[in-house]
Amino acid sequence: MGTKSAFLYPGDFWLIQEPPPEVQAIPFANFFEETAAWTLGCGIHISVCQGNAVIFDFAGYPEALTQTTDGPNQFPKLIAATQSRVKVINAFSLCLHAARVELENFATDTFRLDHQDLFHLTGDDALSGMGGQGLRKLPTMTNGGYLRDYYKHGAVPKESIDLASSILDSIVSDGYEKSLDLTSLLNDSVTSFINHEFSSSLITAWTLCETVLQHHWLIYMTSRDGTSLNSSRRQKLTGRDFTASVVSEVLELAGVIDAETLSALDKARKARNAWMHSIKSPNYEDARDAIDLASRMLSGVLGREIRVIPPLGASGL
Repeated sequence: MGTKSAFLYPGDFWLIQEPPPEVQAIPFANFFEETAAWTLGCGIHISVCQGNAVIFDFAGYPEALTQTTDGPNQFPKLIAATQSRVKVINAFSLCLHAARVELENFATDTFRLDHQDLFHLTGDDALSGMGGQGLRKLPTMTNGGYLRDYYKHGAVPKESIDLASSILDSIVSDGYEKSLDLTSLLNDSVTSFINHEFSSSLITAWTLCETVLQHHWLIYMTSRDGTSLNSSRRQKLTGRDFTASVVSEVLELAGVIDAETLSALDKARKARNAWMHSIKSPNYEDARDAIDLASRMLSGVLGREIRVIPPLGASGL
């Protein structure tokens, strides 16, 4: 597997620089030529190539490495390492969206990758060894190189990728252990929304909101008098009697969350319950409001605003 996993950027833009109009195919030797790179404090190295491939080197990020090379535990460790890589890359998608909103006031699509979208580099030179199902995503080859993708127009500025990398670094390094998971979840929710999967979008956003709500609840309980809860009391206060509805009401009364957040939580919870218990499909407004709430709650945990403006379109009218 090695330490490097790559993917072809699926957005409608080139990264950093669009090839000149006369370029119809990108030569094999130039396709993986690095145009910019970032080394994050968390141990991850990101590089962007001329052919719009993005390479993540996880050599300094143990969670995405298999550690062993053989034995009965190799396969589950390989699965876990791959999942870790996918999670980081999908979080990067959300970070890039937020960065473009912040710097360019431009709401670009997010993307959601899985292990089948990745290809892996086994040598220092990208051309010396590649493998993985993601190779199927590469453009068609000609005698001169890889055909240019004419559906891409314009370029994502380097400054936006700079900021996205910085946001990702802060999230991966954040003291709250679930920050990366929640960022990846928010990316899933936004991507589902863009794809008109409003039920999935709503449920995923609600999962994020409920997780953050429980995080605030635990902090509130343990900070009341400076003493830790014993296991039986902790189990009671996090059991079925203390639902998200009850917890949010108490936290609002205690000033941990504001009235606007409480109202938004009630609305999202009711829409989620209507789907889960009565299969009443949410509309795009329900999903959009849940995403807005999730992004605000995630921002509060991270101590940094993560602005999300999910674009939505339709054709055939």
